[in-house]
Amino acid sequence: MSLDKIGQNAAQSQPLTNDQQKNLQKLHETAQQMESLFVNMLFTEMRKTTSQTSLTGKQSQAEQTFESMLDEKRSEDLAKTGSLGLAKMIEQQLRSAVLGTPPDAQSNVIVPPTAAPPTEERK
Repeated sequence: MSLDKIGQNAAQSQPLTNDQQKNLQKLHETAQQMESLFVNMLFTEMRKTTSQTSLTGKQSQAEQTFESMLDEKRSEDLAKTGSLGLAKMIEQQLRSAVLGTPPDAQSNVIVPPTAAPPTEERK
């Protein structure tokens, strides 16, 4: 998706300024970092529910550090894919503030993905 198309209405034909493009890029990066932070917190809390023993006995500090670093990297990679959509929602909510334009009524609406058609009821 081109940055100069983000935040424009169909009726507007003005391209974004360089400052606006830079600000949108910063917003995109920051939103990804925020999603990564959230996912990393999820991973950390999930780790707490697992057993603290490994094949060789009690988990060492080195293993805990490695798992923590691995979780952090996985959360960054997951945020870059955009599969959760948190960063996209953050961008949608903050886009008008970054561009310095009043928010559109439609740009603040989050449309859920279309649901699958209902299946026949089983008897």
